[in-house]
Amino acid sequence: MRALSSIVVLCAGCSASDALSVAAPAHPAAATTETTTPEPDRGAPIPASSDVCAVSPKNVGSVVKRTTTAAGKPRTYQLSVPGGGAKPGQPLPIVLVLHGASDTAPLKMRDWFGVEGRIAAPVLAVYPQALERTRSDGTGGKVTRWDLSGDEDLAFFDAMLADLARDYCVDRAHVFVTGFSSGGNFSQQLACLRPKDVKGMAVVAGPGPFSDGCGGAVPAWMTHDANDDTLPVSDARDSRDFWAAENGCTKSAWAPVAGRPECQRNTSCPADEPVVYCETTGVGHAVPGYAPPAIGAFFTGLLK
Repeated sequence: MRALSSIVVLCAGCSASDALSVAAPAHPAAATTETTTPEPDRGAPIPASSDVCAVSPKNVGSVVKRTTTAAGKPRTYQLSVPGGGAKPGQPLPIVLVLHGASDTAPLKMRDWFGVEGRIAAPVLAVYPQALERTRSDGTGGKVTRWDLSGDEDLAFFDAMLADLARDYCVDRAHVFVTGFSSGGNFSQQLACLRPKDVKGMAVVAGPGPFSDGCGGAVPAWMTHDANDDTLPVSDARDSRDFWAAENGCTKSAWAPVAGRPECQRNTSCPADEPVVYCETTGVGHAVPGYAPPAIGAFFTGLLK
């Protein structure tokens, strides 16, 4: 595998409000509470979902702030627990929605990115908070961004899955990752380094991965703008070709997606390991309006 070398800017200063170009469906008002869990004992087994599937889920229809510990640091994430539609004892898929660099209110992604409301099934939607850090070379300023060169946020991902499995009936076979800019970069990194945990990834303006050793095929959906002046489209095209190769697809076997001329699907990929690449013009480093419903449909298709 290869790591992208030409991405040098990770949207420092980009925020949800900067990138907003889509009106996402509004969610009903949800109560917010806070839950703290102790640092996980990495030697202890994660309880099987069947252990918690026998009891009623917590905080149904609410948004809960949760705290866990990863790589020795306290970390927080917001959890949106589905209300109507989830059956008692039903294992719930998980979708992680990752914010861009400089964002400090990850729950805003719930509305302006709008993927949670587009998946045609009840899901546990997770909105984690990145830590302040510079890029690995020390540049870019110290802002919230995802760790693309170390393992702090990989440990955070592992801790969140373990934390959720302790309290909720989770469908560990259907964990999805999505995000914008730096969040898209890290979604790519998770798909690369945690392929057994990630059922599918979908990214907006976030090329990757950033590792020389990825672990196998992962269904992938990507969109990028040709006029993006923050993260170059050439890197997104490299990502497209990388995942086509990783998923065992032929590099040149692309066909337009019906009703969406800016998108192409690789027709040679295995049915359960699709790759879709969309390239817009005139959007810049932002979220095109079609992206959230398209991502929701992509993840819905992977549930079947």
